[in-house]
Amino acid sequence: MSEQEKPDVPDIFTKKVSRQLASGELEERILKFLASRQLCVLSTSRDNEPRSTPILFRSKGFTLYMAGEPGLKLGNIKLNPNVSVGIFDPASEFSDNIHDITGLQISGHARLLRKDDPGFEEAFGLFGRPQAWAEHWFGKMIEVVPDKIELFSMALKLEDYAARQIWTRP
Repeated sequence: MSEQEKPDVPDIFTKKVSRQLASGELEERILKFLASRQLCVLSTSRDNEPRSTPILFRSKGFTLYMAGEPGLKLGNIKLNPNVSVGIFDPASEFSDNIHDITGLQISGHARLLRKDDPGFEEAFGLFGRPQAWAEHWFGKMIEVVPDKIELFSMALKLEDYAARQIWTRP
């Protein structure tokens, strides 16, 4: 194939970068991204059968909280607390700009908080609903503590960093 016949491939696809962000900078970017999003996909499993559920979340530091209505996801967490959470920037869905592709992949463990469990009221309060609502709610708060967070952002290549950055719990 001659030089003239080669397809015009954007540099972003061919640029090889392995440089990692400093841990403080990576943590800051992850926390900023979490604070700017409210919808995620929570993946659970039971008997080797995965289930992914779109669900609203709030974060406090790296910990995520979700208001879980009764359903398969709660039963799955009771049997297997290992979960995965995916969060993406919806701007990338409607953009043709490859630099807009950004998201987090979180691997961690979940715990179900009942109304009388320590931490329930604080977690419920993150959603900005009146506390009186909690008295009548029949769901559980899902707390997800991450063990590993993968930040993927094509725009990082513009800063000469690898597009995939990995944070692990100390």
